[in-house]
Order: sequence, then structure tokens, then C-alpha cells
Amino acid sequence: MDPLLVIDIGNTRTACAFFADGKISDLDHFDRFSQRKLKAFLKGRKFYGCVFASVVPSGSDSLCGFWHDYGVGPLCRLNWTVVSKEVKNKIRVLDMEPGDDRAANAYLLRRQGLFPAVSVDVGTALTTEVLDKNGVFIGGLIAPGEILQRLSLRIHTAQLKDLRKKKTPGLFGSCSETAISAGVEGLLSLGLMSWLSKMEKEVLGERFKSIVFTGGGAELYYKEAKKLSLPAVLDPDFTLKALGLSFFDGEMRKLYEKKQNVRF
Repeated sequence: MDPLLVIDIGNTRTACAFFADGKISDLDHFDRFSQRKLKAFLKGRKFYGCVFASVVPSGSDSLCGFWHDYGVGPLCRLNWTVVSKEVKNKIRVLDMEPGDDRAANAYLLRRQGLFPAVSVDVGTALTTEVLDKNGVFIGGLIAPGEILQRLSLRIHTAQLKDLRKKKTPGLFGSCSETAISAGVEGLLSLGLMSWLSKMEKEVLGERFKSIVFTGGGAELYYKEAKKLSLPAVLDPDFTLKALGLSFFDGEMRKLYEKKQNVRF
């Protein structure tokens, strides 16, 4: 079989790659979603179909339009409607279901089978997905990520205009540049480590057996977790792997067929 196309459409960038034999290859990133860039990425390549996740409605619509004109094979969306049967949701979701990327991460955590477990996705937002000792999704958190915090400082202050991360954050800064790094990445990291500890003690009643860090900005948080001897794993392609693996999961394929009227 030709490789599978996997696409993760995020708020800041889109990750696009091929998936075959359990591995990601030919990974590329776009600023947001672009039909033109996707068409260039796919030029001359053979692939069977596509599984995607998207937290941007306009990106989802654009991909579906692209697929109608240029796509081959099935187009599947890994969202909470598909995942919820596999990762039972005890949270009553009122107006909004968890985003596609969170659904994908929860699915792969469940599939790996080490519980309790949590995925930490560091992108435009910092999100977590927690599975309890029985592998049941119990929720998580969503916080503004580094880019959003720096952008907020840029917009709402007169002098703090630095948007780019230039220094590894310390406990404090001796100038505006390093103080921003300490206040953004430093506090996010400290806050996350404290939250993980409280989840273990006050909610789960036991230590995490797996903490997966993913996303473009995950390495800093992974390193902090390793300093604390936490069972941390750095996997930047975790969400994309979840998309690919779901396609070859017999139960998930049945759900794609039933929930999204996909024909294989």
C-alpha cells in the first residue's frame, strides 16, 4: 500500500507528513494551512488517502475543498466524535468538544497502555490530556502558550516588544529580554511541573507512568521533567503518529465509515 498522508492543522502552523510502517517521513510545516503549499508538497507523490486533525474551521473547509479537486482515496478526520468510543469521556462537554489534536493525543495515550498517563502539547496553546489509572480520559488544561504570551506583551505594553525567544529561561532576568524568557517560558515550565505533581497527589492518587511531550516547543518542558526524574518522553510527531495509527486500527476504521461516511 502507498503511504498515508497525515495533516495536523494548528492555529500557527500546519504539519504535513507521510505515514507508513508505523513511522513518520517527509515531514514539512506550513504557516497556517495553504492549498498551494499542500499541492506543491504532494507533487509527484503517491499516497493512499489522508487522515487529518484540525483546530481551525477555515483550514478544515479548505482541506476538504482541496480534496474534492485533487485528493485521492479516503479523507478521514480524527475528532472527538470518532475517538470518544475508544477513550471514554467522563467529562460533560457542554458547548465545545475537545479539539482534534487533543482527541488524537488521548487516543494514542490510550493505545500505548501505560496509565495513568498525560500528554503535554506545546504549541500556540499549551494543552494536556490526562488518562486515569483505568485509561479513561478525565480532562486536562488549556493555557496560552509562549507565542500568545509574548504577543500579549507586545500588544498591551509600551516597551516590551520582543516577540522571539532568544535566551534559555532562567529563574529571573537581568534585562527585559531575559526577564521575558523567565516570565513566559520559565513560569510556564514551573507551573506545569507543579500542576503535574498536584494531579498525581490530589486527583489520581498515584504517579504518572507516562508523560509524553509533543509540539514544536516541547523540548524545554521535557528537559525540566527529566530533571525531576519524571517518566518523560519527547515525541514531536506524537499527534501525527496518532493520525496514522488510527487509520490502520480496525475499530477506528469502522467508526470513520460510520461517523463520517468514509469509504475505503
